[in-house]
Amino acid sequence: MRGTTAKRTATITGATACLVLALTAGCSSGPGEATPDPSSPGSSAPSSPTPSGTATPAPTETPGPIALPTDCTDVVDQATYAATFGDSPLNPVEFGGSGTTSGVVTPTEPPAGASAVQIVRAANELSCLWRDPRADISGIGVDMGHLDPAVSGPAFDSLASAGFTCTTVHEGRSCQLVTPEQQYPVDRTQTFWVRDDVVVTVDQTNVPTDDLIGSIATRLWG
Repeated sequence: MRGTTAKRTATITGATACLVLALTAGCSSGPGEATPDPSSPGSSAPSSPTPSGTATPAPTETPGPIALPTDCTDVVDQATYAATFGDSPLNPVEFGGSGTTSGVVTPTEPPAGASAVQIVRAANELSCLWRDPRADISGIGVDMGHLDPAVSGPAFDSLASAGFTCTTVHEGRSCQLVTPEQQYPVDRTQTFWVRDDVVVTVDQTNVPTDDLIGSIATRLWG
């Protein structure tokens, strides 16, 4: 009897010590005891952190085409307009113009086998002409429109092959040709400039300008 009592006392004492250790640093199972399953209900074992979901990036807005002016007096800022065009008649009917400040035109389909100049001019959405009907040849025209870079690229390559001097200016490509007028000792300068999907044409005879393409670029892109 004394041996049985001592064994039972030792067992109780061991269980008590295990309970104390479990409250502090944990206790390993004794012989014949099952190890608690951390995933079983009531288990005090810490659960594994749940991976957070991958954040979905916000959709990127694709910028739309540059909005072109719908009035010829708005192709450049007012100061540049006054210095460049002054009081020259705008879109005079004597040269096929509307007689108004609006130069809005509808783009057309270039003909089969069209030249680079024809391709560019067919894309025009705004066509403006400053020319005094009393002048023989003096005047300046500004046209602009949208043209797919896949089309404008080869077209401008053709201009370079046709004798135009092509350079990179104002984050775009400019191709220019200067030819002397036959009747008068003045030059005609044709400038084709493209940036992104916008193409601009400046055709001037006996009218000096000071970086007109730069002023137009600032007006469109800021």
